[in-house]
Amino acid sequence: MAMPINVNEVSDDALNLKAMLDGIVEKIEAVFQTYNVPLPSRCYWMMGQPAIDCEQLVVSFVQMYLGAPGDQASSPQRCHVPRTAVVSIILSRPVPVVGQNGRPPAGNKIEESSYIAAVDSWVLMECINEFDQWDDTGYGLGVIATLEVLGPEGGFISSVLQLTLAVP
Repeated sequence: MAMPINVNEVSDDALNLKAMLDGIVEKIEAVFQTYNVPLPSRCYWMMGQPAIDCEQLVVSFVQMYLGAPGDQASSPQRCHVPRTAVVSIILSRPVPVVGQNGRPPAGNKIEESSYIAAVDSWVLMECINEFDQWDDTGYGLGVIATLEVLGPEGGFISSVLQLTLAVP
């Protein structure tokens, strides 16, 4: 197994994306707490697409581009303009699956498991109010947010918030 590179001496300026991803996880946890909706014990961020192998909240970095959220990628940008990141916030919860007897789960059990996915989806969308903040002085450059529910796959249903926001 490869040893991770020691980043303790890295310039603070190089940590902007990491700090933003840390902040996204913290803000989501805080908003869910205000709604009294428990999150899974496994909450983290990562680069790339996560495996949906347990109940978890994952902030997954998708891409970064030069320009403000919503800028046309076909238009040239000056190098000093803000950078924008696209992340997927994936909240996965267990759902009933086909039993050992080969019978599908009852409709009411499927609906019960969908209940929390509906709550998760609403609260995730409420979280976007925390992400349009450039600094302590006020609002930022705006965000783009879409939400969809995926699944069930592997016994989990996932509420996925695709978020495009400026990197402070």
